[in-house]
Amino acid sequence: MTKFFRSLLFKGVVVHLLLFVFYFLVNFQNNFSDLWNFLFYYFSSLAILIFILIQPSQSIRKISEQVDGFITGDFSMLERPKGHNEFTVLYAKILQLGKNVSNSQNRLESQRNQLDSILTYMVDGVIATDRHGKIVLANKSALHYLNMREEDDIYNQNIVQVLDIEDKYSFYDLLEKEPEIVLDTTSATNEAISLRTNFILFRSETGFISGIIAILHDSTEQEKSEREQQLFVSNVSHELRTPLTSVKAYLEALEDGAIDDREIATSFIGVSLNETDRMIRMISDLLTLSRVDQDRLVLNKEIINISAFLNFQLDRWDKIIENDTAKSLKTPFRIVRSLPENPLWLEIDTDKMTRVIDNIIGNSIKYSPDGGDISVTLKVQDNHVILTISDQGLGIPKEDLPKIFKRFYRVDKARNSNTGGAGLGLSFVYDIINLHGGTVSASSDGEGLGTTFSVSLPYNSNSEDEENDDDWDLEDFDEQVEKK
Repeated sequence: MTKFFRSLLFKGVVVHLLLFVFYFLVNFQNNFSDLWNFLFYYFSSLAILIFILIQPSQSIRKISEQVDGFITGDFSMLERPKGHNEFTVLYAKILQLGKNVSNSQNRLESQRNQLDSILTYMVDGVIATDRHGKIVLANKSALHYLNMREEDDIYNQNIVQVLDIEDKYSFYDLLEKEPEIVLDTTSATNEAISLRTNFILFRSETGFISGIIAILHDSTEQEKSEREQQLFVSNVSHELRTPLTSVKAYLEALEDGAIDDREIATSFIGVSLNETDRMIRMISDLLTLSRVDQDRLVLNKEIINISAFLNFQLDRWDKIIENDTAKSLKTPFRIVRSLPENPLWLEIDTDKMTRVIDNIIGNSIKYSPDGGDISVTLKVQDNHVILTISDQGLGIPKEDLPKIFKRFYRVDKARNSNTGGAGLGLSFVYDIINLHGGTVSASSDGEGLGTTFSVSLPYNSNSEDEENDDDWDLEDFDEQVEKK
């Protein structure tokens, strides 16, 4: 009803009435004497006026309703008013304006969705503030790195408080210096991480500073890799320098006259050859590990009977222990085997798997100063072949067990220096077994209680049906291995 009283039609009727009232009063006597003619002219002119004003009034109403829809976000187009007057032209322009606003809004919404998707799936954390330092935006990575949740109300907090750097920087320091800082914090998964944080100013079109953006990059792995590279160079340098120094000393002694004493010269040459062999083995292991890192190591796999293969390797070690002419084994060892009589066919690289077994059994002998039994067991469990090698040696402390497969890691450097270990053997074992699609682990009840290594390799029992040579002769297998 209020709209009607404010409408153009109502105002036209009121103006028409006022004009006729004025005309009636000015010509009161004439109009009063001819009242019926006066009323006839009044209502006739009123009808004509209403007919003329009703169409513009409807056009204005539709324009008003259309604008109200645009204000509320409804960009659906109403029925266009009839006619070709100024109001229809105005309505057409308003419709075009609505289409432009709708297209702009859709583009902005699309860009916003793209930005939200980018921020959501970014690995780096992103935090944006207003010009007072209050956080107005933070993606999921930032919340994860800072061990926060959306419900923690990170918004409207000051960035220096959230990053816990208020003792070193104020918000205005970040604006002026735009420093690069490293934050040591704990992520949402309770992992200690290192965040390399950069700050970038962003400005409005007028050039005024609108706030600051902080980029949080998880540099934990990068710094770990750099530390490992530095440690690698240091360890390689040390491991090569020690035997080279020893060889140089013996050669100098030979040069100074020790070569004339046949017994001493033979001893010095033997030590030099042992040190040279040690360096060759270490360099060979380093080259192999380098190929593993570069995905260049190719396995020459073949399907063999793993039971016959292990029997051959253990027989070889029995002969090494029995024919210890150099008396390097000061205490007796015995290899106790528990292998299935039925053939178990596996696809492996026999050369590299031989080195795996040699590394594990060699460690069992080196770190068992009192000798004892070395138990080798092979069994099938849950589509895997499980090989376990146990000794009765020094054992490994529990805190060192997760680290023994790392390169150059040694449980006790003193005892390793006596046995010549460089800390690469078990790393080689881990990488080779991993390339075969298996796993390797170690367990020990503590120092002096021995160590057990478990190697698990995928096993498909159906492969036995595909092999025609079910009965391999061990002697034939030995001949094939010796040829290699």
